[in-house]
Amino acid sequence: MQPGLVSVIIPTYNRAHLVADAIRSVLAQDYAHKQIIVVDDGSTDETRRIVEGFAGVEYHHQSNQGQAAARNAGLRHCRGEYVASLDSDDIWDPAFLSEGIGQLLPERSIVFMNWRTSNGNKGLESFFRRAAVRRRYLTRALGSWWHLDAAQTRRMVLEICPAPSSALIIRRSAMPGGWNEQMRIADDWCLLLDIVLHRPTAAAFTMAPHWLKRVQGDNIYDGRSHTAIAQELSAHDEPLLLRRHQGQLSRSEIAIFQQQQAEHYVNYAYTSYKHSEKNAMLRHLLAAFRLAPFATGCCILREVADYVKHYYAKSYAQSA
Repeated sequence: MQPGLVSVIIPTYNRAHLVADAIRSVLAQDYAHKQIIVVDDGSTDETRRIVEGFAGVEYHHQSNQGQAAARNAGLRHCRGEYVASLDSDDIWDPAFLSEGIGQLLPERSIVFMNWRTSNGNKGLESFFRRAAVRRRYLTRALGSWWHLDAAQTRRMVLEICPAPSSALIIRRSAMPGGWNEQMRIADDWCLLLDIVLHRPTAAAFTMAPHWLKRVQGDNIYDGRSHTAIAQELSAHDEPLLLRRHQGQLSRSEIAIFQQQQAEHYVNYAYTSYKHSEKNAMLRHLLAAFRLAPFATGCCILREVADYVKHYYAKSYAQSA
């Protein structure tokens, strides 16, 4: 393991039209000490030709096995003290690595950075805008960076996957293993849970955007239908995550995880309502109440309050 070296894994599948931009964004980093590993997960397009056109970039091909398997293949070639995984349709700003690695002090093993999206979403803001969340986590700041102690980091990762893989830089020695290949969507979340439950882990993050997430039809999560996400994340990945880690969790922590899962179901129910899918709405609400009745009721009230607030704000703007 080379001190100061960051190993960047770029998993890709049939993204010959995008992967060059991802590679260029890593080559353009103002942090010079880096290893770039592209893992081609069975592409049938021009990916190999394009990647091999970049000097100093390692190219590895495997049969199609999914994003987690591709990241793990890259991990086996990593030589660096730090590991980062950039999705092949995402683009880092030039200071992404230098800013992030500058926050990885000896007692801190995880850094993640906010992002902007090609469809106008606002990255981390949907989670951190909540008053209760801000009181729990936004307690120690240095400039634009917020620092979380081990207890805060553990609580946050139990509540939510705070950032996708492209947002993360991780100290290699903190990783007890790689990405979980059973996951359909949440392999990055599973890795973070493995890390924070393996040993106390402090983290840092910034709300300042440091990279671009391009949202298009073939994303694993963003831009997909709520029905597909509900089926893969809440019905498949989250129950697997709980079974994998529940022996390391207290009762209250299991309740936190179940409350978060219930909130996902409420969000799916609301989206089903907007699409006039009443059967799906009822199915999602029933699943939420089974997991966490009280939290589900609170979540529904919050959604109703937000709807009323936005409705009257829109009505006022139209009448003004």
